[in-house]
Amino acid sequence: MPQAASGTTEPVATVATGLVFVEVARYPAAAASIFRLTPGSREREQRVKLALIGYGALGRNIEAMITEAEPSGQIVYFDDQAAGAQPFHTHDSEEFADFRFFVCLGYKHLNLRKQILDRLVALGRSVPHFMHPSSYVHPSVTIGHGSVIYPGCCIDRNTTIGRGVSLLNGTVIAHDGSVGDACWFGPGVTLSGHVTIGERTFVGSGSAVANDVEIGSGVIIGLATAVTKHLGDNVSAIGNPVRILARPLKLV
Repeated sequence: MPQAASGTTEPVATVATGLVFVEVARYPAAAASIFRLTPGSREREQRVKLALIGYGALGRNIEAMITEAEPSGQIVYFDDQAAGAQPFHTHDSEEFADFRFFVCLGYKHLNLRKQILDRLVALGRSVPHFMHPSSYVHPSVTIGHGSVIYPGCCIDRNTTIGRGVSLLNGTVIAHDGSVGDACWFGPGVTLSGHVTIGERTFVGSGSAVANDVEIGSGVIIGLATAVTKHLGDNVSAIGNPVRILARPLKLV
């Protein structure tokens, strides 16, 4: 990955119709560069080499979405439980430096997901995000390294998505929103305008967040919750109207 003058890159993506893979870095006083698989391109003819970190149900799901959208070449897996996979701890080996990485760790491992993503980016590895072709993302939206946008999502203008975010089927994010690194949104989540969410937050399927609400980091929001007020860091909340729980919700 090219580096900025400071030796760091700022993940950002400008998404156009039909864009599947993208890897973008914004540089001070320089235009962004975009990696894109296009029909007949040399990259596509050579096929992309993929590395999936974690190969449980989520890893298999992400693999299917990616390979259906853009047929790939060599695929390597890092998982201590999967047959034929590389040992999990070897994902940062120089042997795999020319692969494109996806961190396929589920909602129970959001802290570890963020740690691995930060490590890969620091090493200069290729960590593109993936957007399913059926989703709509406004051109003003920015998306960080390693985020995965599932089918049927809609992300409106002036929204920022951090690194390693999972937006499952049918997620809707209205204008001027911000989602921090390594968040997980279940299917059918809706964020109204000007919603801000911190890092490593889980939002359960069918939940809705009202305009101008701020949600902290490490929050767990249960299934079909209507969030109409601010939530601080590391709380669990559920219900309509939303209530904060005395004990953390257990993710199963």
